[in-house]
Amino acid sequence: MKKSTRRWLGLGVTAGVLGLVVYHLTRSPDWQNFDWNHLWRSLLHARPEYLLAAVAASYLTFLLRALRWRYFLDPIKRASLWGLFAAQILGFSSIYLIGRVGEAVRPAYIARREDVPFASQLAILLLERIYDTVATMTLFAMALRLEPTARAAHLGEYAYTGLIFIALAVMGLVLFRLYSEPLTARVERAFSFLPSKWRSQLSRFLRSLSSGLDAIRDWRDLLASLACSVALWFLNVSIFWLVFQSLGGAPAQVSWWGAALTLVFAAAGLLVQLPGVGGGYQVLVIQALHIFHVEAQAATGAGILAGVVAQVPCWALGLLILLYEGLTFKKLGAIAKEERATMEEKV
Repeated sequence: MKKSTRRWLGLGVTAGVLGLVVYHLTRSPDWQNFDWNHLWRSLLHARPEYLLAAVAASYLTFLLRALRWRYFLDPIKRASLWGLFAAQILGFSSIYLIGRVGEAVRPAYIARREDVPFASQLAILLLERIYDTVATMTLFAMALRLEPTARAAHLGEYAYTGLIFIALAVMGLVLFRLYSEPLTARVERAFSFLPSKWRSQLSRFLRSLSSGLDAIRDWRDLLASLACSVALWFLNVSIFWLVFQSLGGAPAQVSWWGAALTLVFAAAGLLVQLPGVGGGYQVLVIQALHIFHVEAQAATGAGILAGVVAQVPCWALGLLILLYEGLTFKKLGAIAKEERATMEEKV
């Protein structure tokens, strides 16, 4: 199946899933009496000081991502922090506009700008995903345990299971970091029955994981990257909390840990997004806020506003950086394709 066909098929499935979710959501009693005027009034009267703080925190998250990437890249080259910051802005702008296809923009842009191998930046991207996945799961488990509403809904009992799973996953990564070569060879032998294409993809994944973990050379690098991650995810949750505070009313009653739980739902919604439109992110924010008994209009306003704060400042700065560097999103996509093609020729 061609890549273009797979992409359109994926978009069709995504649209279908979102359509079903929205259909079932709107069948609830709250949505039968939905007041659109109330929604727009709540958005227009949102407190600007909280929204400005949320936007500032949003930009700081990209700076922290750039700093963490710099720690990961240090064994190869001491990179420009500005260049890595620009890469984060352009990469996430591409994801918001064209979906997960834009994920390759960050490693490709950095590889081209810093003159380092594209494969090494893909390895760092994989390591970043591991950090963020562990952080998200840890937040989820802690929010289930510490948020009173989650405990009242008997969700807190799953917290310990989640923390145990996270601890086992981290231990597995540590073991892989220490014994990557023999473990990779053993896994490749165990799955030798797979078709050659699948074996090649599995080998590439394992070697990328090994290369990514190699970026953590000592305790200093580990602690520095963990500190960046803790600050990053504290700000990510705080952005949601600030948005809720700006709306007042029921959303403002949601605690910081409630905002953390909402963030995890929103992150899951990113897996079902229509490029340039969104959908899954906002829908799952609304669903999460129902746990805290936030009415439909207020929950919808929070979902819309959270999406705007997450995306619009990133787009705005991304366009300025593109103008400054004489680039377009189309050229960024072409750079990503060229770097990937060059890497595949060398394999």
